[in-house]
Amino acid sequence: MDEINLDYVKKTGAILILRNPDKFNRNDLKKFNYKCTSRKIGLFVPNNVKILLSLRSNKFYISAYNKKQYKHLKKINPKIEIIGSAHNVAEINEKIQQGCDYIVLSRIFETSNKYKKGNLGTLKFNLLTRHFSRKFVALGGINEKNFRKIKILNVYGCALLKDKKKAGKYMPAFFKNSF
Repeated sequence: MDEINLDYVKKTGAILILRNPDKFNRNDLKKFNYKCTSRKIGLFVPNNVKILLSLRSNKFYISAYNKKQYKHLKKINPKIEIIGSAHNVAEINEKIQQGCDYIVLSRIFETSNKYKKGNLGTLKFNLLTRHFSRKFVALGGINEKNFRKIKILNVYGCALLKDKKKAGKYMPAFFKNSF
């Protein structure tokens, strides 16, 4: 977690999703969560309500493979933000049933991963998202070359792993709202 440049994350208005929070000890997670909240950076806890409650966080991430219901979290904490990951209409409906405010929809563009074939493209992405009343985040294959195509999407934001520093200079112009 120390390798994450929190100043850069804050500057671009990005959020963070913990990967494998079970691998970290609770004290390190609490320290990192404190660093993020003091800088007003959203740190989302994935798939683990126990860790979410121990960090006293109000940001929760539900992965695509997680089928459990989490609407009860909104009753416990009405301010909780829940984002979920989906790949198709059935998973979008599932994430809505789980109480997600935002849905990360992937794979929008072709990626270099030879094991993951197929992508939505801009037309399919817009067709999938136009009938739902949730905010969508584009994920997958977004790079410096196709970043400008995001303007034509029914999208609230985008998620990046690669080329994040190159794309960072475009992000504030495209996404003034950060969640």
